[in-house]
Amino acid sequence: MQAKDLMRGEVFTVDETALVEDLTTSLIQEHVHGAPVIDPEGRLVGVVSQQDVFFASMTLVRPEFEQGKGAGSKPPKMTVGEIMTSPAVSVDEDTDAIALCRMMHKLRIHRVPVLRQGKVVGLISSLDICGAVGRGEDLTGPSKP
Repeated sequence: MQAKDLMRGEVFTVDETALVEDLTTSLIQEHVHGAPVIDPEGRLVGVVSQQDVFFASMTLVRPEFEQGKGAGSKPPKMTVGEIMTSPAVSVDEDTDAIALCRMMHKLRIHRVPVLRQGKVVGLISSLDICGAVGRGEDLTGPSKP
């Protein structure tokens, strides 16, 4: 089995120039916990997660509260490109499923963009792998036709 057999297509992606506050709204609307980040040409440049948003907001807001400004002040606008993890860990659509699982485990990551010629064509999460195992699919078997 290969990455293309496990991936979900129609991936929610975010542009690196998008504002973090807009990303937060999009993550809620899309019911996702993170997204691949793309440049204007559609190439993968990073990944962003809810944790990235949380930690970025903490680094902006905490000094305000420590200085007594807190509730009335607004943190500066940040772009997704400023808080994303880059470079992104990704796999080619022909990557072996077992190799993918080992990599995700070793790197302690829960989602991996799948690329075809440098463009995001899918996403695999740890839940997608659990679903395949739960359905009795053989991750070591041949790719689906």
